[in-house]
Parts: sequence; C-alpha cells; structure tokens
Amino acid sequence: MNSFANHNTSFNANDPQPDHPGNRRSEFVLGAERAAMYRTDPRFGAFPPVTKVVIVRAPDGDQLRTQITGRKSIRTIGYPSKKMSRNRYAEGATEILRLPEEEVRVDIVKAIAQPLRVEALVGGAWWSHLPDFSNLMADGSRVLIDAKRHWSDFRRPEARKQSFLGQLAADAIGYRYERIVLANAGGQQRRENIDEIQASRFVHVPKHLIARAAAAVSRGPISLGSLASMLHPINGRSMAYALMVQRVVEIDLEARLTERSECRAVPPLRLAMPSLRR
Repeated sequence: MNSFANHNTSFNANDPQPDHPGNRRSEFVLGAERAAMYRTDPRFGAFPPVTKVVIVRAPDGDQLRTQITGRKSIRTIGYPSKKMSRNRYAEGATEILRLPEEEVRVDIVKAIAQPLRVEALVGGAWWSHLPDFSNLMADGSRVLIDAKRHWSDFRRPEARKQSFLGQLAADAIGYRYERIVLANAGGQQRRENIDEIQASRFVHVPKHLIARAAAAVSRGPISLGSLASMLHPINGRSMAYALMVQRVVEIDLEARLTERSECRAVPPLRLAMPSLRR
C-alpha cells in the first residue's frame, strides 16, 4: 500500500521552484508509516525528516528536459529514436550508451530520458533532483533510474542526496528505483552488437514481411541468416535488425553477430500496460 497521499496535480505559482506554467505538479504528503521508515532506514538515516514530495512532469508527460545546455565540460547528444518516436537527450558516457541500449532491448517497451523532477521538503528545506531515465518493462513494471560513470560516484554527498530523492520519487509514483553505471552497458562485444543493430532502426520493413518474420520465429528460433534471406536478398539483415527495435524478434546480443546468431520470438505484451507519462 502506498503511504503517500496525493494532494494535487496542478501548477502553483507559490511552489518552491520557478516552473514552466504548463508543467504538471503532483504533491504528496508522507503518511506516518512511510515517514517513520525514512527516519529509521539506514540508507536514509543521515538525512533530516521528509514531510512533502512534489513530482513535476512536462505537459505531455514526456521528457521534461528537452535540451542539454552544456554548462559543464561533458559530452552531450541528441538521439533520434524510432522506438520512442522522438529525439532523446543525454549527457555523459553512461547515459549516452543507455539510449541505444533502450532502443534495442526487447524487455524495455518504452523509455523516457529526464522524465520528471522531484522536489522534497527535507528538514524544512527544499531539495530537488532530475532522475536520468524511466523505463516501462515488458512485464509491466516501471523503473526510475539514476546513472553515474562509476559506483564510487554514487558515494559522493551530492549523489547520495540524488539517490535519496530518486527513491522518494519512485515510492511516490509506484515505480522501482535503480542505479546504473557504465559497466551495466556490458562488454565490448555487446556494445558493438547494440550499435550495429540500432543503426538500422529506421529501415522500413513492409507489413507483410513483418508478419512473415513473426510467423517464422513463432515456430521456434531461427538463424539470423535464415531470417535475413526470408526478408530481402540485399537488405534482409538490416530489416532483421529493425524488427528487433520493433520488438518482433530478439537477437542474441552477447555473442558476435553472424549468420548463425539466434533469432527468437518476442513474447506478446499483456493487453493493458501502464504508462510512463503518469
């Protein structure tokens, strides 16, 4: 049972941070049980008591931060996503590698970068944080994610505050909270495979070929070479890659991509899936 009480979902000019007037604000007041948990949990014991949490989302519930300003000397990118039907933004190595991974992984159905801002009244002062990602998983669960380069980066005082606020936000909206680092992107071979597959994300696959591929893998795993030859004599492999982005087939990401790589059917989603936009 969620111990947060949701009080409103509207813009309030008296809120703690200046905000875009179209942004949606949801205010949560902690119940006694949840407040006591944060006071006694060893992960949060170093912080003052929390009395209020505010979740701020963009008007359409999508990416709250629509551009990276570049005030720090850190690499930033804009990534055109076929799977999410929008341009996505990221900064730093871990976030940048995460975008194509979310594009390719079939267990990730939808994803938003910088999905919300959390503001919390902690010991009488307002703290705020912008988590890096939210993911809707194929099993219907939703995850709020913070990313750093190394695990040691999460031990810095400011990062500990960010993790605390990320957990508060996840609890308030009913998500799971996770932290990732650069090592989560996997080894060199896996990263190369993801890069090769996502490069074909915009390749067009006619509907009748999508149906043919889905029918073929539904009977059992087939090789990448067989799937490619079934789709097109020249562009079959890039079409097969595009079908992974569309969650029609799943190709093994851990071994080098060859004609023998195994292609499997992607299990269907349940009829009603939750949304990342609320």
